[in-house]
Amino acid sequence: MTTGFKTDPVQLEILAQRFRSIAEEMAYALKRTGYTAFVNETGDLGVALISKAGEIFGFPKAIGITMFVSLNYLTVLNAIDDLEEGDIVIFNDPYTTGGVGSHLPDINIFKPIFQEGELICYAFAYVHATDIGGKVAGSLSPSSYEIFQEGLRIPPMKLYRAGRINEDFLTLFSANCRIPEDNWGDIGAMVTAVNLGEQRIGELVERYGVEDLWQAIDDALDYSEARSRAVIENIPDGRYSFSDYLEDDVVTDIPIKICVTVIIDGGTMLLDFTGTDVQVRASFNLYSEGKPHPWMVYKIMFLLLTIDQEIPINAGLMRPVEVAVPEGSILNCSFPAAIGLRTTLGVRVQDAIMGAFAQAIPEVATAAGAGYVAPIVFAEPNLVSGGLKVTVVEPMVGGTGATADSDGVNARDVVDLSNLRNNPAEIVESIAAVKILRYGLLEDSAGAGKYRGGCGKVLEFEILSPNCLTTARGMERHRFAPWGLMGGFCGAKGKVLLRPAGADEFEDIGKIDSLKLSAGDVLRVDTPGGAGYGNSLERDIDRIEKDLAGGVISAVAAEQDYGIVLNGGKIDRKATEERRAKLAADRSDEIPLYRLGPDREEYERLWTDELWAQFTTILYGLPIAFRADVREQLWRRVDEEARAGLSVTPEMLSNYWADIKVRYRDALSQVDMGG
Repeated sequence: MTTGFKTDPVQLEILAQRFRSIAEEMAYALKRTGYTAFVNETGDLGVALISKAGEIFGFPKAIGITMFVSLNYLTVLNAIDDLEEGDIVIFNDPYTTGGVGSHLPDINIFKPIFQEGELICYAFAYVHATDIGGKVAGSLSPSSYEIFQEGLRIPPMKLYRAGRINEDFLTLFSANCRIPEDNWGDIGAMVTAVNLGEQRIGELVERYGVEDLWQAIDDALDYSEARSRAVIENIPDGRYSFSDYLEDDVVTDIPIKICVTVIIDGGTMLLDFTGTDVQVRASFNLYSEGKPHPWMVYKIMFLLLTIDQEIPINAGLMRPVEVAVPEGSILNCSFPAAIGLRTTLGVRVQDAIMGAFAQAIPEVATAAGAGYVAPIVFAEPNLVSGGLKVTVVEPMVGGTGATADSDGVNARDVVDLSNLRNNPAEIVESIAAVKILRYGLLEDSAGAGKYRGGCGKVLEFEILSPNCLTTARGMERHRFAPWGLMGGFCGAKGKVLLRPAGADEFEDIGKIDSLKLSAGDVLRVDTPGGAGYGNSLERDIDRIEKDLAGGVISAVAAEQDYGIVLNGGKIDRKATEERRAKLAADRSDEIPLYRLGPDREEYERLWTDELWAQFTTILYGLPIAFRADVREQLWRRVDEEARAGLSVTPEMLSNYWADIKVRYRDALSQVDMGG
């Protein structure tokens, strides 16, 4: 630790590491005592130590979801004004917590920690509940358009009062979710975690005293901030812009555009999301109140930690990062918009941010990964007690993007936001009426490059019970492939296949919202691969040989993508060198920074930057309640003209709006539209 802080540098280093270790001990306790497989196997959980000012000062590095340090918890901490020793507060609702609860299945608790009547800090924990009520088993559906469809909303309230359970809350909670025993088991594990945090903080107070502990908390936060600003100062000043898409909202086939301009100015960073799509009538929205919510900025956290791996992970790390977010956009939605799939949205936001940083620091940026987080939720009749049994079969993800000096990681994309693990097949088969037929890496899914992307994976399972239901939120990159960097090629797209009982062949059924299944049906999910980085003709032949032997690429891909010549199943190195030299001569001398893929390039030939700017100008000039409807009508009109062979201009779009606006005359007359 550097000097300049009131706490002794050695002691500050010791305490900063102790804060982290306490959080990790809490997280391991939560995971080991968790009731559901999604907690005790997959590990969708989080913990933290939070200061009186609402900032995280103790955070785990090696377990659970590791991205929430930019949140300020003050709104939710102050929601109850009569906190006393032994209280534990529970909540999940974003709209009453300033976005701290980011979607309803994430059940959060915190416990105020007192010492001789003095409030010291707070211990926090959360788990993702497999079901919290709502219109579908598992609660989350892409087609939900208001939060009331997504489950039970819990504003901050006391779960424990002075150490005694709130039985009234427990009764209400149990009556409003499909698997109350499972949920209560996980809540009990969270209580164990925060009680452990309370015990450990008490030990620190006894050793160092309250005042010195508070000073160390402040200094640890300030130290992380200083280290973070030093990293940002070494990024070239400038404005770096990029955009990416959610390819649809499942309800319609209209892509959702995310625009970001990263502005670096000395030791500060601003993420300007001007131009980003308006909130949609589906669950791909985020409630942020215009603040730097983790689902907008978590990639920045990991980028900073990549450059300086010694920064203590706490809220100070993200203090230099600010955001500008249009009100009523998908990143700053208004009540009562559905927000269940904020993960899917957030993952794509990070892709857009990384695309922008590729212009500033290409040596650190990564090609696009699968951008795909789709928990396969399976509901079956409970033949013993009635109702449904709800299980997460597998959290499906794809490959990561390659970097300037390394291949992507197979089937581990979005690992930067969490330490999630797969569910073992044996565990799944023991708790759900399914038989896992295939689970592994997908050959030829990794985008080619000097460094290839990570492979996607395949899950294939048979249904063993009648009248079942599967939901699979978050399926993406089925249309727009993960983009490559510095000449690297796109990763493979995802797909979903179904073989009905008695059928011989699979059929492509597209993305899943809610799918009815019965005994004998077989469902297959292929996730996208990560994109490549660099010229594939420069890939080391030894690496290609290893990929061939490991089933990562086929002989056809080796020949087509990497210029390999095979002779008797083995690489002919001399012939390969000659073929690569010829292919290199035939290729353009200019290596593209981005390789976006033909589907996205075709779409953007129609939706130019100028046309999109006019489109969003029209929409943001409307009341929020009108925007989704007008958005769809205008998009359909542009699409019709494109199918007729016309190239639509911003002026033409304005004329379309003039035609549509007539239908809104009476409603708009009641609203001040600013002329």
